Amino acid sequence: MKLDGRRLVVAFNPHSSRASRVHENVFYRLDEAGFKYQKIEVLQASLEDNVRHIVPKLQAGDVIISTAGDGSAHAVANAVIASKLNVSVGFLAYGNFNDLAHTFNTRFTRTDPIALLESAHEQDMAPLDIYVNKKIVRHALLYSTFGWTARAADEFNKSGARQSLQTGGAGIMRSVIRLASFYKKSRREGRLPAMRLNGQPENKLTDVMCVNGSHLARIFRTAQKYYNQNVFLVKTLDVSGLLKNIGFLAKSTLGRMPGQKHESIEMVFDKPVAVPMQCDGEVVKLQAVDRILVSKSTDFIRVLTTKL
Repeated sequence: MKLDGRRLVVAFNPHSSRASRVHENVFYRLDEAGFKYQKIEVLQASLEDNVRHIVPKLQAGDVIISTAGDGSAHAVANAVIASKLNVSVGFLAYGNFNDLAHTFNTRFTRTDPIALLESAHEQDMAPLDIYVNKKIVRHALLYSTFGWTARAADEFNKSGARQSLQTGGAGIMRSVIRLASFYKKSRREGRLPAMRLNGQPENKLTDVMCVNGSHLARIFRTAQKYYNQNVFLVKTLDVSGLLKNIGFLAKSTLGRMPGQKHESIEMVFDKPVAVPMQCDGEVVKLQAVDRILVSKSTDFIRVLTTKL
């Protein structure tokens, strides 16, 4: 793509798992190639605070590249949507799982800003809207999960875990080992509270997964670009036992995640409850939840992609 006078903005998080590589691989590369750009730091703060921090710094026509992990990229994307400006956003892989970078980039453009800008085209996509107690709280580009998977993702946000990944070298195998250890300790804990899921009673679920893209934690793949469709994939799980999930694990790692396609789903709880939620790498514990609605968004976001 050509910038054609549009402003280039680079969003970075000095606390991301591969932050130490951003200076040489991104800033130095752009400087060496003669690109002029602005920097925006993604804060170690809530999504709401990051949106308030980023939105005033955006201008119509900007091309913004996130050079961190999925959590930071999620904050950048939500800020772009909230700005209601004509801003395009791209993703480089400088975090842990890097689902966004892997979804939209080829392996040649996942870490190199010059290769991304030279090869990318712009594409509109429809995120997921997440409403809690009838109020919209998030836009999720690739997925939103509720329950154990969100708790597992939170394991990587703990200060000790993040420092270990930064100093020891972040990577998918290192992350999978940590995830397997957490599963062994926690798989029999924490079912979701009793609910009605699309009107049907459910009281033995640990997870509700809403998948809008082709990757989830780099391990599970759908082989579908649901972000280009008017539906998304929904999968419910009880992860307390490994044997009953072998079919799901096998199909998902081979790129054929099972589930049902929906335009929207609604979870209505018997009483106000706390629910862990993960959206594109960001984890938050929702409080006093009566109901959750997940639906395809009518607010499109324009992304940079080097895939067809």
